[in-house]
Amino acid sequence: MSALLGHLHDHYQSGEALAKALGVSRTAVWKQIAELRKAGYPVETQRGQGYRLAPGSPTPAALEALRSGRFGAFYAYLGTVDSTQEVLKNWALDGAEEGAVVLAERQLKGRGRRGRAWASVPGKSLTFSLLLRPALPLSALPLLPLAAGLALRDACGVGGLKWPNDLLSPDGRKLAGVLLEAQVSGEEVAWVLLGIGLNVHRGAAPPGGADLEEFGPVSRVQVLARLLASLEARYAQLRNPQALLQDYRANSYTLGQRVRVATAQGVIEGQASDIAPDGALVVQSEGTTHHVGAGDVELVGFLGGSR
Repeated sequence: MSALLGHLHDHYQSGEALAKALGVSRTAVWKQIAELRKAGYPVETQRGQGYRLAPGSPTPAALEALRSGRFGAFYAYLGTVDSTQEVLKNWALDGAEEGAVVLAERQLKGRGRRGRAWASVPGKSLTFSLLLRPALPLSALPLLPLAAGLALRDACGVGGLKWPNDLLSPDGRKLAGVLLEAQVSGEEVAWVLLGIGLNVHRGAAPPGGADLEEFGPVSRVQVLARLLASLEARYAQLRNPQALLQDYRANSYTLGQRVRVATAQGVIEGQASDIAPDGALVVQSEGTTHHVGAGDVELVGFLGGSR
């Protein structure tokens, strides 16, 4: 099955040609095609033309042709997994290098922030996890979600950010989200798993969500290559984050808006006025200034609202 996957591209090939290339029968090719589909890979069939992967599929060869920088140099393109975070966590424990990426077409137990489910649709979504081993103090960790959100905005070129790292469409619908999980030892960050889910093609977004294809033609592998490059560039800014914070403020859909923030200490409602140097959201509420380090933000009355 893996051998056949390596021969499939975004142009059609006949079963006869694939059988010849693999040294197997056409029946064997047909069976492997069925297995690939069952595994979650977006294999398309056209009568009289043969088989192909959905155009823009992020295969290793397609990504390598576009990739720049370190991120994605070690890359796994998988069909169905429980969670890319869990796969990458095992890699991290086994000593995988920073920049390793695990992408799956379908996750059975994909999740977003605070344990929410995140659906992935084969051939239409980008759901992947990136391994980081930041040589940074623990105090810099809260800035990482902001950097990831800003990298999403850079790569997608549309929308704005709901604090800390959700990418929203111009009318307030959710395009993408980020999940950060870290292994901390004392004051040191051993590794970070950065999980990203992005709705790319029509049919990827759940009700109330948005997808990139609404804003023009798009290729998943091109978006992935841009996103990995953007993540690497924004990650480097964490050492001197003034420019990162300035760009984040400029691309924020949260600042200047009335917000309702659910925190562990209770709900805060007021106006989001700034992003603090440590990445906290500054909220003005009835004469009191709150610095929110973690919480769920609702944009009260903002266009399509918060999702």
